[in-house]
Amino acid sequence: MLSWIISVWTILVVAQCYFSEENHTEESNMHPPTVVLAIIARNAAHSLPYYLGATPFSLAATDHNIDNTTAILREWLTVMQTQYHYIEWRPLDKPTSYVGEPGPKHWTNGRYEYVMKLKQAALNFAKKHWADYILYSDTDNILTNPDTLHLLMAENKSVIAPMLDSQSAYSNYWCGITPQGYYRRTAEYFPTKQRQRLGCYPVPMVHSTILLDLRKEGTKKVSFHPPHKDYSWPFDDIIVFAFSCRISGMVQMFLCNKERYGYLNVPAKPHQTVEDDRINFVHLYLDSLIHGPPMHLSRYVHVPPKQSDLMGFDEIYLINLRRRPDRRDRMLWSLYELEIDAKVVDAVDGAALNSSDIKILGVNLLPGYYDPFSGRTLTKGEVGCFLSHYYIWKEMVDMQLDKVLVFEDDVHFQANFKRRLMRLMEEVEQVELDWDIIYLGRKKVNPEEEVAVENVRNLVYADYSYWTLSYTISLQGAQKLLNAEPISKMLPVDEFLPIMYDKHPNEDYKSHFPNRNLMAYSTHPLLVQPCHHAGDPEWVSDTETSTLWDDDNVRTDWRGSHKTLKGSQPPAGLQRATYKDEL
Repeated sequence: MLSWIISVWTILVVAQCYFSEENHTEESNMHPPTVVLAIIARNAAHSLPYYLGATPFSLAATDHNIDNTTAILREWLTVMQTQYHYIEWRPLDKPTSYVGEPGPKHWTNGRYEYVMKLKQAALNFAKKHWADYILYSDTDNILTNPDTLHLLMAENKSVIAPMLDSQSAYSNYWCGITPQGYYRRTAEYFPTKQRQRLGCYPVPMVHSTILLDLRKEGTKKVSFHPPHKDYSWPFDDIIVFAFSCRISGMVQMFLCNKERYGYLNVPAKPHQTVEDDRINFVHLYLDSLIHGPPMHLSRYVHVPPKQSDLMGFDEIYLINLRRRPDRRDRMLWSLYELEIDAKVVDAVDGAALNSSDIKILGVNLLPGYYDPFSGRTLTKGEVGCFLSHYYIWKEMVDMQLDKVLVFEDDVHFQANFKRRLMRLMEEVEQVELDWDIIYLGRKKVNPEEEVAVENVRNLVYADYSYWTLSYTISLQGAQKLLNAEPISKMLPVDEFLPIMYDKHPNEDYKSHFPNRNLMAYSTHPLLVQPCHHAGDPEWVSDTETSTLWDDDNVRTDWRGSHKTLKGSQPPAGLQRATYKDEL
């Protein structure tokens, strides 16, 4: 009866505003939900500083380490422990490996069971403390979107995962599973991974980073350990949990790809090492610098400075326009992470050159040159690009540098870049290959297969190519290019180089350069790619978006040159070359 009267009073207050309580203050806000964040770390020193820069935690376990994972976590806890309601810390220094484990990236049944028990302990801890949610997140999963937790909660699902990006097709979900509990390929996977469809989708498997809503009735029935009595699938913690959700009859796993939430590292193979895992993570970090949002180091963890070197080259050059500081900063961070020491060279800015400047520099157009697609002549951007490379060749000769490495400022490094390049150069030296230039990044124009170089892995004789993204060049090669006196008969630098190794299809152009004996090769597969291609929202070309070399009033852009998206073919009637979606 009392409750009924109170209810009536509440209605009267709202409806008639009669009582003095009508001036009541607003109700206070609800307490935010309580969340247990469980981290299980092993040999994660390379990713932990970034992980801790993005993800706090309240329960952590680390063991079986051969690196300084424990020290990093302890350092972070020393500063941050007062910021959390409760932290449970379970470090274990010994042993450093599991019984029967041939390497730190190999998973034995004993290791799987130990991880299941740790995850179950975290789940029990969360339930004991009446937490509303528990978030599991592997230490090579970097949640760069600060709203990830709130966004997942808003979906109101029992078990949900944010789709994380990687360096490959790998992600933290399956769209299909076989009756035996193995991965099954489905038509939905790639449209989801590539965000061609956006939403929150039911899937049979999510892993690596998952959020459980412990307020839901169904989550009371799910577990990691021990496996269900009817379990016969592979002995793997993520599959055991997926089976538990399925057998409960009340819990459906969901994947959400509505936003960009962060990144996960592609797992190392069983035979690989912690160093291989570190290198993989470095390239994941480089991807984040390009596609964003980038990863950030925790302010509360000390990371020793990296030791960079020249990789056996006499000099490494990074060509950058001063008015593109964003590109310079990204490239310098990338090179720092790769432990590569580079010298920044201010590019010649074609946009700052007027026709008089160009004439003073002695620049003249190659007679008869026209862009093969648009029919226009040289742009000032192309003049600036050519001069930037030319001055590096000249410095090489002036300083008698035996070999150098050149980067433009929009380079996307491929996996294991440094290791693969150093191995290549060692093999080139061992076989005493006569070389002048080796492309590390280019656009191969013709579809025919190129001839492989004997006794040197992943090296081919270069055919007609576009782009000067990155290359190595020898002193002999630089001298040959200077001897050709290209300034007085200029065309784009990526057209000039194929002329010099006698692979350009235009005989008229080649007739102006009689000594076409440049020894040109290319890595295969390529070691770098452009960050963006023509038509991408972030794509900018300072060579194409310019003006004609001898007329400041005629504007040009890539559409005028019929350049197109990556992988497309040129319109009928144009040169057989694939478009130069260049920088």
